[in-house]
Amino acid sequence: MIETTWIEEPELYFANNKDSIDPKIGLLKFGPYGTFSHDKTQSKVIRAGVIATKNSVMLLESWLERLRERIPGKYIESEKRKEIDFPGLSVEKALNFDIEIDDACIEYIDEKEIDSLEKLERKERVAESFKIYEQKFKDLEASTDPNPDLVLLPLSEKLLKLCKIPDIESDNIIYEYRTFDSKKSYDEYLPGFDFHNVIKVLGYKYGNIATQVIKPRTLTFKGDQTPATLAWNFAVAAYYKGTGIPWKLANIDEETCYVGISFYPEITPDKRVMRSSMAHVYLKTGESQVIRGKPFNWDDTMGKSPSLSQELANDIICDVIDLYKRQRRGALPKRVVVHKTSHFTEDEQHGFNEALENIEIVDFVHIISKMKIMAFPRGDYPALRGTMVIKGDESLLYTSGFVPALDTYMGASVPQPLLLRLTRLESTPKQIGKDILALTKLDWNNADFNTREPVTISVSQKVGEVLSESIARGIKNPPSNYRYYM
Repeated sequence: MIETTWIEEPELYFANNKDSIDPKIGLLKFGPYGTFSHDKTQSKVIRAGVIATKNSVMLLESWLERLRERIPGKYIESEKRKEIDFPGLSVEKALNFDIEIDDACIEYIDEKEIDSLEKLERKERVAESFKIYEQKFKDLEASTDPNPDLVLLPLSEKLLKLCKIPDIESDNIIYEYRTFDSKKSYDEYLPGFDFHNVIKVLGYKYGNIATQVIKPRTLTFKGDQTPATLAWNFAVAAYYKGTGIPWKLANIDEETCYVGISFYPEITPDKRVMRSSMAHVYLKTGESQVIRGKPFNWDDTMGKSPSLSQELANDIICDVIDLYKRQRRGALPKRVVVHKTSHFTEDEQHGFNEALENIEIVDFVHIISKMKIMAFPRGDYPALRGTMVIKGDESLLYTSGFVPALDTYMGASVPQPLLLRLTRLESTPKQIGKDILALTKLDWNNADFNTREPVTISVSQKVGEVLSESIARGIKNPPSNYRYYM
């Protein structure tokens, strides 16, 4: 039997528990949910540090001044809608916060240090840039007390040109691409993979500081995003990294714990490719926590998708339960929902079940995002976001599509649904759909109405990329809060 249903758009809470379905509208009308101090009405000035050349610092200061002004949104012809204007940063405006650079927290990079990279090969330049920034983080930690709320890192145009891979459009700085391929060989000296991810590790290694890398074209509003969108996304990310929670879910049971399990490659000192697991945990309180699992051997002969032994599966979920209990004064969650992008093996199920034997309600959901299924309804618009088709232990869920409340579809192509395979189900398929739809509205790295995948999946993959950096292996207890990784 096939059942078709529709899930209403999840509500979000903003300041004073005022609700809205749209992050930008909610922020404009009510302001952010609140600071980490839990004072929901407190205005906040984020005290920012900077690591950059003098010229980049000047460009950053001018850019922040522009962000204090209203930035009008553009009309998007393909979506038949106008972007929401960015109101400007200020404790006296709608967003109720500002960012101020503390001169005592600026670490200048000498232009001569950048010039000296020219005589090196590209990969050597990247490796040397890692050293330059690591020293600046050390200097910042030693010279400031307390540490800044957030460190901004506007990159110089010259550094980017010297270090980026030539002849490709991307302006990311990559030393070497990592891979799950166990046959891949790496350089004897492996300082790191991705500049952005190395910076994240350096930030939490030296002073537990959240960081924001800013590329040159961002400072001139010449990136892929419109000026208003860029400003919104930066503001939301900076608020979360520097002071608090922009918004939280309104209608999720506080006794439910959501867990995303993912894997990432880890390169050992002898250059063997190991696997490590990680759990990304979400609670109604708004916390987004990261738990790193133990490394384990896995090669291509064992299968395409890594999986956990029964012991490791038990260990990581026990760590999740311990985290929940620490934050809830010893109380157990009533319900635990585990998301994975690969199937749940028998060993994993046994290990998870053992760790969750005292939990009243348990759901295991295998989420498959790469689907070739498309629906073409009559009319000008695609399927409704929230449409769910249920058949036995499988369901299709449209997390993107036409949004009735907005009277538009925010996309350029036909939306594709997620396929949900319910390996263990003690709630209901529709409840699983409600959860996932809600979790597509919690990526605080932007101010979008929603993402296609739930954050339990999309965000955990991004965190894994940071944890896979070689410099992260030596940190015994990396921070659990997501703001250090985004």
